[in-house]
Amino acid sequence: MNWKKTIIIALIILAVIAGSASIVFYPLYRFMFQESTRVVDKDLTIVQGGGGNSGVLFTDSAVVVIDTKMNGDAAKKLYDLAKTQAGPKKIIVVNTHYHGDHVNGNELYKGCEIYLGAYDRKFISENIGPENMPNRFVKDSLIMNLGNEIMCLYNLGQAHTMNDMAVLLKNRKTLFTGDLVFSKMNPFLKRESGSNVDKWIGALDSLLKMPGIGMVIPGHGASGDRSMIVSMRNYFLDMQEAVANPAKKKELIAKYHDWIELPGMTSPEATIDYIVKQNK
Repeated sequence: MNWKKTIIIALIILAVIAGSASIVFYPLYRFMFQESTRVVDKDLTIVQGGGGNSGVLFTDSAVVVIDTKMNGDAAKKLYDLAKTQAGPKKIIVVNTHYHGDHVNGNELYKGCEIYLGAYDRKFISENIGPENMPNRFVKDSLIMNLGNEIMCLYNLGQAHTMNDMAVLLKNRKTLFTGDLVFSKMNPFLKRESGSNVDKWIGALDSLLKMPGIGMVIPGHGASGDRSMIVSMRNYFLDMQEAVANPAKKKELIAKYHDWIELPGMTSPEATIDYIVKQNK
């Protein structure tokens, strides 16, 4: 009967659509949300995924949590890890920027010092709920001597957002970049957040001037070394070149064929379009 054929065809179409969607979105899901833990040494653990990448550092005087993830299980597991390590010591929280995938676990750290770059207070009150609101704001830089580690907070100003902070663990030569660096992923650019490609390149230049950087932990994706900062900088320079020289656009885009895209939101084409609009 015709209706049976119609149902079979419809099911086949749905299966094809579902299969195609899984091919497109699964790598992104795994990149952004699938959690993995890397024990760098006995006092430093990196927790990738579940939102932005996070770090838990055990020091002589405190336990430091860098970026608290989104809410839910990932944030709770990160908190439990920090709380177990802290014992009677205080917990210090650092948020590299205001986006929810980096700050929405703040609500678990009641009574803790929570540091963020010094955004305009009205902007912050409109973009972070009171339960996740930081209570310490870094205008330029802040250095904390924690005994067996010196932690340096650098507010690099407008780039990915209006105020992006990098965290340097000086003794370890380890740098947490927040979303100033993505690991082989096309970056998120939002006018409402303050994204500015020219200033982003300037912030990356500042990171590259920091001496002796060994390990680099990006905002999303696998950790690496200083070359990750160079790759992010080159990406933006190539996209700017694609705007200035349309004949080279296809060639320049092809260099990033293996970088993760978020359909409809992030891609080389989306970055190029953002630069064009920004330059108007």
